[in-house]
Amino acid sequence: MNYTYAAIIFNPNSTGQSEKLAEKFHKKLATAIPSLKVELIPTEHAGHAEALAYEIAQNHKNPIVISSSGDGGYNEVVNGALRALNEGYTVTTGLLPAGNANDHFHNLHDKDMVERIANNDPLSIDLLKITYKKDKQRHHRYAHSYIGFGISSLVGKELNKTKLNRFNEMWLLAKTVVTSRPVKLKIHSRYEKYDSVIISNVDKMSKMLKVSRPASVDDGLFEVTISRHDTKMKLVGLLVKASLSQLEEDRQTNKFKMRTKYETSAQIDGEIIAISAKSKIVITNEHKKLACFV
Repeated sequence: MNYTYAAIIFNPNSTGQSEKLAEKFHKKLATAIPSLKVELIPTEHAGHAEALAYEIAQNHKNPIVISSSGDGGYNEVVNGALRALNEGYTVTTGLLPAGNANDHFHNLHDKDMVERIANNDPLSIDLLKITYKKDKQRHHRYAHSYIGFGISSLVGKELNKTKLNRFNEMWLLAKTVVTSRPVKLKIHSRYEKYDSVIISNVDKMSKMLKVSRPASVDDGLFEVTISRHDTKMKLVGLLVKASLSQLEEDRQTNKFKMRTKYETSAQIDGEIIAISAKSKIVITNEHKKLACFV
């Protein structure tokens, strides 16, 4: 594929390395591939990266849209790119690890990104697609790494906010356990309470939590890890196990269904979405749906 344009999207208000990494990579990429037009584009508000990725795909032939961000910022770019891909446009994404956790980057990165771009050597990866109901309408979103319900959603949100060490990691886990409430879902034949349901394409979530055995992002399957509601003490033990060793997934599959009892929130790569009560949720594996440089 002949790339003629690359956009590097960054958040100028980020407390991390978003702008610095973007500027450094811009210089490196433009120097290595003089024929490639490379632009730096700052975001202006939440959701802007998604809109930019979609617009760039519409207005350029075979562009690369690179996000200098963490998993949540990259989630926006992926969803913008998928909207364009589903409409027949061509776009490749890229990720510079400017976040706190960078789970997706650490699971996929193995070669210099500039070298990959110069050699036209993108990765082809699976995505998770969640379809659900909100405000009486069906919606869908894509995830590059994981979808979490229950405490996994709450813990992931808190862990992504801060620079972690062993002490404050354990403090955040304990604090979240105290304030958490189970989520009520119908996964089998009846509604039950669950402390956590994680659907993942990677084996680590929020930097420290190991949610399954080593996972693959291109095997056509995802891992489902389910924890039924139990005592707070048992929940603490579960999170400590996830931090120190790993959880055991319940199954590998390419399609998973459940239904909400009440209005429920889920975390999708750091993005929090609201799902209506009595909503049917379908999660599918979109096999090798995305071409990307990581």
